[in-house]
Amino acid sequence: MIRPCSPRNATLRHAIHAAALGLGMACAGVLPTVAVAAPASQSQQRDWNIPAGPLAAALDQLARQGGLNLSFDAGSLQGKTTQGVQGRHDSAQALQILLRGSDVQVQQESEKSFLLIPALEIGDALQLGATSISSNRLGETTEHSGSYTTGAVTIGKTPQSIRHTPQSVTVVTRQRIDDQNITNLTNLLEQTPGVVVNLTDSERVQYYSRGYQIDAIQYDGATVVQSSGGGSFIQSDSAILDRAEILRGATGMLRGAGNPSGTVNLVRKRPTYEFQGEGSVTLGTWDAQRYVADLSGPLTETGNVRGRVIAVHDEKDHFQQSRQERKDVLYGVMAFDLDDSTTLTTGLEWTQLDATGAWGNLPADYDGSPLPFGRSTYLGADWNRWNRSNLQTFAELEHRFDNDWTLKLMAQRTHFELDDNGFKQTYFSRATGTANPTRNPYLMSYQVTEGDGGESLQNNLSATLNGPFDLLGRSHELMLGVERIRNDSYASATNNVQSGVFDIRTWDPKTSLANPSIDITAHPVRTRTTQEGAYATWRISLADPLTAIIGARANWYDYEQENNTKANGKFSVDNEIVPYAALIYDLNENFSTYASYTEIFNPQTNTDAAGSVLEPVTGEAYETGIKGEFYEGRLNTSLAFFRIYQVGNALDDLSGPNPCLPNYTSGYCKVAAGKNRSQGFELEISGEVLPGWNVTGGYTYNTTEYLKDTTGNNGNPIRTTDPKRMLRLFTSYRLPGELQAWTVGGGVQAQSAIYNRSGTAEASQSGYAVYNAMVNYRFNDNYSLQLNANNLFDKKYYRQVAPTPTGYYWGDPRNVSVTLRGTF
Repeated sequence: MIRPCSPRNATLRHAIHAAALGLGMACAGVLPTVAVAAPASQSQQRDWNIPAGPLAAALDQLARQGGLNLSFDAGSLQGKTTQGVQGRHDSAQALQILLRGSDVQVQQESEKSFLLIPALEIGDALQLGATSISSNRLGETTEHSGSYTTGAVTIGKTPQSIRHTPQSVTVVTRQRIDDQNITNLTNLLEQTPGVVVNLTDSERVQYYSRGYQIDAIQYDGATVVQSSGGGSFIQSDSAILDRAEILRGATGMLRGAGNPSGTVNLVRKRPTYEFQGEGSVTLGTWDAQRYVADLSGPLTETGNVRGRVIAVHDEKDHFQQSRQERKDVLYGVMAFDLDDSTTLTTGLEWTQLDATGAWGNLPADYDGSPLPFGRSTYLGADWNRWNRSNLQTFAELEHRFDNDWTLKLMAQRTHFELDDNGFKQTYFSRATGTANPTRNPYLMSYQVTEGDGGESLQNNLSATLNGPFDLLGRSHELMLGVERIRNDSYASATNNVQSGVFDIRTWDPKTSLANPSIDITAHPVRTRTTQEGAYATWRISLADPLTAIIGARANWYDYEQENNTKANGKFSVDNEIVPYAALIYDLNENFSTYASYTEIFNPQTNTDAAGSVLEPVTGEAYETGIKGEFYEGRLNTSLAFFRIYQVGNALDDLSGPNPCLPNYTSGYCKVAAGKNRSQGFELEISGEVLPGWNVTGGYTYNTTEYLKDTTGNNGNPIRTTDPKRMLRLFTSYRLPGELQAWTVGGGVQAQSAIYNRSGTAEASQSGYAVYNAMVNYRFNDNYSLQLNANNLFDKKYYRQVAPTPTGYYWGDPRNVSVTLRGTF
């Protein structure tokens, strides 16, 4: 916050500063920095994480992180830099460290207020300007911030503001999660600009951005492949999250091999230095019940050992009859300050989910149009199941060196597993031949499939070293890192039985089909992928307003499938280099423009006519835009333009044999000759527009096209089920004056038309909008009651369409929930 002083007050302050300066020089001699007030008690100390750079910006971060009020002459700090401050200190100590070598003196006015005085040569006049900064800026942690944006994102391995991250990034904060009653990862990404949620079935969910699948999720920066393990992944519960950071576009520098779609980084809550507790009870439509307990605080008198535990029980039925799910979550984490510069954090996250599940959904007619079934129709059986558990353990060791460099070592072990009774699902297809001589679209053949043994065991080890250094009179930042990810994935061993032909108009999930006994004799097949990477990023300060970022990642990739003796059963890719480059130019104190470039690397298992594995898919991604930051970072805006080329996708080799024996039992061999393009723009806003008024949302326009394809797709979109236009918007407002106990909010999810073709059959969904609302009443500082209504006007729409017997998925009808939340 900038506050000009009157001439009268400035004169008085000049006299006080001159007296303070003289006293300091008399007591301590002419030193670069005069010692401030006596150190505060241990209970007033806290962790600081302020990188090297311009001194004025670092002081701004210090005020924001510590809740301080600093007064200084901004002009006198021009050109001055700092080595930053890391580690555990009280406010006065942290300020003193930050000012080392700056020739700036300090006078402490109160516990949270400091005057900064330039050290002058004798005879000079003291001229103090009128700048005062306070702690209105946000930090990385969003819990208790009350904001829909954040002061810094960590998805790039080191903290950076949204404004100075040269790609499109969205942060779903803790406040927004609570306001919208977001309970899991799918709910969260449905509210994220530019992201499309795709359903293989009710339990296997994929996410797409810019036309490509988001094929990996990160937890605190450690990558997890959620699509492996035979459908054993559970959508992460939001109760354990501080925030989710979603970066769209190619992100090979962050995680190695993958699609040019984006990365989702889930940042979990950490232990706090002060005791806090929270509990909530939610009741809602379809007998939904949700209970959350969250306790955190110091475990020793000095707070050098801290802990946190979160427990969740969530159960609900479904708008489709006879479907239900029950979920339990336990999250525990501890932090140990081994010394003033070293912190060890370790914890676990366990989730158990029992779900009825639906292997497919409602059928289409022969022409692809939907058959007239209501939203409550479930064409499975009430004994269907898809039960599984996920266990994740992690440890992180962070050491902050005296020269402001930081070393972070991380280890994470993730185990997705189907339970002993695994899954048992009904699957139907249209009856043909003599079973359906009149081509009745309602006659379906049923099959029951049972599976067990599906699991994925993933180990992630990483180390990063980053910090500032001086070169040619300017301060720069360097990050070095190594990473190793191994994934042992086991597909489910399955067996099935045929269960006859039914007219689905008379289907009853409780009585139509008895639960058959199925004997599974096969064994699951293991697939192992190992990725290793080494990367470096140099953030170069070319001039005060201009920053360049250059980096590269070297990748090693090994693939092995058990009992597969073909060429694609075991192969490797060595030392594949993925470069990255960006420029950021600060136009003024509010706006920055940027441009970034990166390449793509994604191995594939297809083989050519010679039996050799195809080269990895490659490509290039470009993005440029402008970002704005207002109200000391409490409001962020962005406009981004992007274009992505993907080259080397597998296509049918029409010049080769068909079938391509022995590699394929049917179809052509493959050739790495495909090419496609994705391009468009995104407009986004997040944060506090006016006091008490939070807004978050984005508009996305994205077109994709096959540029070269041998299957007749030339000129067609990559995914016709991804809308060209999407709008995601939510806002909340805390009423002023006597009504300040009330907060009201609302939002919309809107998109343009989609379609899905197979031959001459076509399924389609016209554009639609779904509106949501929220009302919160706070009884006092500790208790609140919140009402959420989703699909407020009960819009009937299909969230996903396909011209198949299982391809239509209804969107959720109107539903409401009431949450009682207490804190202490």
